[in-house]
Order: sequence, then structure tokens, then C-alpha cells
Amino acid sequence: MSVQEKRYTLQDLHEIESRPENADRIFELIDGEIIEKVPSFKPSMIAATLIVTIQPFVKQHQLGFVTGADGGYIMNDEGNVFDPDVGFISKLRMPQMPEREALVPPDFAIEVKSPTDRKRDMRLKAEKYLRFGTTMVWLVFPDEQQVEVYVRDQDVQTLGVDDEVDQYEVIPGISLAVRDV
Repeated sequence: MSVQEKRYTLQDLHEIESRPENADRIFELIDGEIIEKVPSFKPSMIAATLIVTIQPFVKQHQLGFVTGADGGYIMNDEGNVFDPDVGFISKLRMPQMPEREALVPPDFAIEVKSPTDRKRDMRLKAEKYLRFGTTMVWLVFPDEQQVEVYVRDQDVQTLGVDDEVDQYEVIPGISLAVRDV
């Protein structure tokens, strides 16, 4: 006799998130499994810096919406809800702000490595973002001062502290120095 693992659904995720003991916790739904995102000061600070850099440009040009670590995106109907540390979705793809999660993947996602993250898991997640329709993903590795840039149908690009990174066609006209990330 084999034991079958439970595959959680969006409804299960909402029920778990609504429990009082989970009020200040962030969960993602990845391949039917509920994963808690563990808070960490340095990665949170880096994500906040990126948000305050990107958000004014996006707002000024009325390009779309920028979200933080609790801004969920329903990636597909197979049990995937991702909460990137920083996300962007254009108004062309999502003209109205949703009540809860965005019903489509972000155009651009940034994941910042925290002490509990494994690089392998982050890289697999970046590939999933692209497979589900995200145009660009940055993986930020603070200790190495590197950013890995994932773009659909392109090789992964690794940038160091002396490099500039931009959002290409996702958010045209904005670029950042890796040292400032």
C-alpha cells in the first residue's frame, strides 16, 4: 500500500492564510505544496530598496503595479501561487488591481536569497516563472554580490558588482547597478 501526499489547492492556501496564528506569515503554493517564506532582515532590506527604486518610475509612466513579498500571483491552475520578493505586472496584462492575488504571472519577478534558501531551489523556481509566462526573473545573491538574470529563450546571465542590470522590454528605461542592489 502506498501513501499519497496531499496536493494543496488555492482554496487550501486561503484557508491556511486566514488562520489567526498565520496573520503575519507568508505562504506560497508550489506544485501543490504549501511553502512558508521565512522572513530575513537583509534580503527584506534589499527588496525594499529595489521597490523604492522601481516603483516611482513605474508610477510616473503609469506602467502597472509593483508588489512586495506578500503580493501573490496565481501562476497557473495546477497549484502554483508565487510571492516574489519584488514583482511587476503591466497594466496591459492586468488593467485593474485585484482584490487578492493577481490572476496571472508577473511580467518581472525578483527573488532575493535569504539564509534559508537553497540556490538550486531558487534556480528551479526561476525556470518555473519563465515556463508559466513571466518574461524576466532576477535572482539576487547578496553574499556573492551577484544577480542572475533569467529571460525567456535566452541563456542565464550572471552579473557582478561592477555590472548594470536593466529590465529590457519589461520596464524599458530603467537600469540599476548591481552594487546598489
